[in-house]
Amino acid sequence: MMQLIVALALWGLVSALAVGTRRRTDQSILYAAIMIALSLTLNIDAVYFAADGLLGGRNYADLPANLLLLLGIYFLSRAILRASAPNRANASARPFRIGAIITAGLMVTTFVFIDAPTTSGTFMRDFGNQPAAAAYSLIQFIYLGIVMALTGTICLRFAGRMSTPARRLGFRIVGAGCGAAVLTVISVVGMDLAHVFGAMSLLALFASAYDVLNLTAILLLCFGLSLPPILGGISNRFNRRKLQAALPDLTRIWVDVSAQHLELGGVAHPNAPGSVSRDVDTVVHRMLVEIRDALLLNPTALDRLEDEDLALLTAAETRIGAQRTSA
Repeated sequence: MMQLIVALALWGLVSALAVGTRRRTDQSILYAAIMIALSLTLNIDAVYFAADGLLGGRNYADLPANLLLLLGIYFLSRAILRASAPNRANASARPFRIGAIITAGLMVTTFVFIDAPTTSGTFMRDFGNQPAAAAYSLIQFIYLGIVMALTGTICLRFAGRMSTPARRLGFRIVGAGCGAAVLTVISVVGMDLAHVFGAMSLLALFASAYDVLNLTAILLLCFGLSLPPILGGISNRFNRRKLQAALPDLTRIWVDVSAQHLELGGVAHPNAPGSVSRDVDTVVHRMLVEIRDALLLNPTALDRLEDEDLALLTAAETRIGAQRTSA
């Protein structure tokens, strides 16, 4: 049941990100969410048994599930790096990328030596006493622990520099989720070593900690990553309604300023039926640009505007700026 809850939480995150990042050129965070969601979906017993049956019934499905998790965490770290320091993102992400390639190669190599002849929904519990299986898990999770520790540090360090309150809060929650993920990794390493050396009481202790920590990490990461697109979408809808309500007054100001016999490039009325775009953001933005150009060309036109008109222009510009920042 817990596996299903975690997988559903990840697919919920994918849905939120698919809407919130559709205007962005960098889709790393969406790729990360999809890969991690696929990985955790493969860990659901019914899905795992079906997939492994197609692959021969020798637990071959465990390898792609873990490789997807590895790639997902890499893309997550890359997205965080690009959000926090765009100018240094490519150089900073290079060690993560090289580490992911080396880790994936070592995982494939060690997996070959694991003797797991029958499909198991508890792969490491059944076969984790083998040194090859322990190495397979340790290699993967040590990389994940290092990446999550660095990513969490970056989140907490740069959270205050994010452009919106939603992003600042989201970064802090993701940082906390990364901390929980590091503790999860420590519990996995403890389980692997305890299993190999036959310390079953320690294995049970680490296993109970893992269940709580893993769920906490996933939920914090999902909540933190989905918060900016969800709150950004709500804010955008609110701003659009305000812009729509202000459109008649903005149109009046536009007409009043343009009546000063100024040439505004021969552009038709921005809200006319035949205009190029009926999107309120585009209409208002174009209208504001033309109003400001008119006032710049003829400062005396400013005398025709009341204080309320100027306040309306400032508020509309602020809302347009907020729309573009959250896009």
